[in-house]
Amino acid sequence: MATVEIKGIISSDENAEVYEWFGYDAISPSRVKEQLDGIDDGEDVIVNIGSNGGEVTAGSEIYTMLRQAKNNVEVHVTSLAASAASFIAMAGDKVLMSPTAQMMIHRASTGAEGNRDAMSQAGQMLDSTDQMLVDVYKAKTGLSKPALYQMLKDETWLNANDAIKLGFADGKMFDDVPEETDVVANPAYNAFGLINLSANKIASVKAMLHPKPVPDDGQKLIQDNTVDSQLVKEKLAILFG
Repeated sequence: MATVEIKGIISSDENAEVYEWFGYDAISPSRVKEQLDGIDDGEDVIVNIGSNGGEVTAGSEIYTMLRQAKNNVEVHVTSLAASAASFIAMAGDKVLMSPTAQMMIHRASTGAEGNRDAMSQAGQMLDSTDQMLVDVYKAKTGLSKPALYQMLKDETWLNANDAIKLGFADGKMFDDVPEETDVVANPAYNAFGLINLSANKIASVKAMLHPKPVPDDGQKLIQDNTVDSQLVKEKLAILFG
């Protein structure tokens, strides 16, 4: 099982070093490609995501690489998959979230300057990006486009339960980890490793510990000879019967 780490700001290859110079973690398409190139075709891949998001075009390259990979890709949202990181998560064949993780989706944003035509072009670009986001989320969740547009407009935050309910994730990490199966799993014992004793079991034990008086020595001898051989059976019958 191979792993790919997508941590920090989603950045273009050109800008990643700038973010890092300021002390931020950054991940770029070329760095994801380097990780994928080291994985054999057909080997299962876990992609760990912990990111506030970043540049849409860089996110698109990473999403496309994961979709094109000749591997089964399982995405693990370990902390946060926000903005561009959220649609990267949709590239997984399976998406799992940590019980403590969050996902956030919102409308695209940008900075622009220039004349009215430049502003109009920026607005058209943002509308086109929002349509792309809706299409990607719809392919994963099956939710309607109007519902997804509203979620983008509202800047929607999803915990693991909400993400699973709405189809953004398929399950939680760790849910398939088997529980301890020794004393705790035994119905004869409780969570503290102590014997489960119902009122009937207690009464049966007391009756065994304090038998009724026998009428003569002959019957007492018979009882003494048989009590040892029956003791284990009686205990087992009380516990499991």
